[in-house]
Amino acid sequence: MYRSHKLKLMVAAGALAIAGCARKPEPAPPPPPTPVATPTPAPMPTPPTGSAAGLRTPAALPDGSYPTPNRALSSAGAAWHLRSALNVAALQCNVSDPTVVANYNALIKTQAKSLAAAHKTLSAEYKAGGGDWEDRFDDTMTRLYNFFAQPPVQAEFCARAVPMIASAAALPAGAFESFATGALPQLDQPFIDFYRRYDLYRVELAAWKSGQQSPVPQLAVDPVVLLGSNEVTLAKGVRVASR
Repeated sequence: MYRSHKLKLMVAAGALAIAGCARKPEPAPPPPPTPVATPTPAPMPTPPTGSAAGLRTPAALPDGSYPTPNRALSSAGAAWHLRSALNVAALQCNVSDPTVVANYNALIKTQAKSLAAAHKTLSAEYKAGGGDWEDRFDDTMTRLYNFFAQPPVQAEFCARAVPMIASAAALPAGAFESFATGALPQLDQPFIDFYRRYDLYRVELAAWKSGQQSPVPQLAVDPVVLLGSNEVTLAKGVRVASR
């Protein structure tokens, strides 16, 4: 009886000794690093309305307006410039719609006398300037047509010019010159708006190039923290995390 009890005590003591020698569990790995925000540069500004970079546009005047070919005209000049604008619209806007050209032709027929008078008066204004006035007049008209045909402004220009052709075609004979005084600035405005947007693009581009743009925050993992522990990389070697 005594021996049996002593044997049990020895077995229990041995079990405790073995338990005491057992390897302690490894501590849990540290939590993954907290993502840190790193600034990402804003995208480079792009020219407005699909226009080209480095486009030359008129410089703004002190009053905030822009020097277009349609400034400071006589009533005869406004009538002739409006006729030129509507001619560009008839050739380039809604070309699949025959009513646009039909309305323009009706306008030219109804206002034939007033348009001829406007041309005669405007020509006299150029003659008064001396020199080879015909060349100056032709150059001005070429620049005028090119002005109204600027591709980046065509959508806005056509949206105003096409209904204006219909309105002008319905005018009584002799009323076109007075109509042009109020109508021409409406067709000039889309080009002024475009120049203003292009100047804003230049400002934004200059800020972008100088690094003054506001960064857009983006989550990323700091590689120094990520690679500083085998528990994080899960191996003795290094696993590179993609960013």
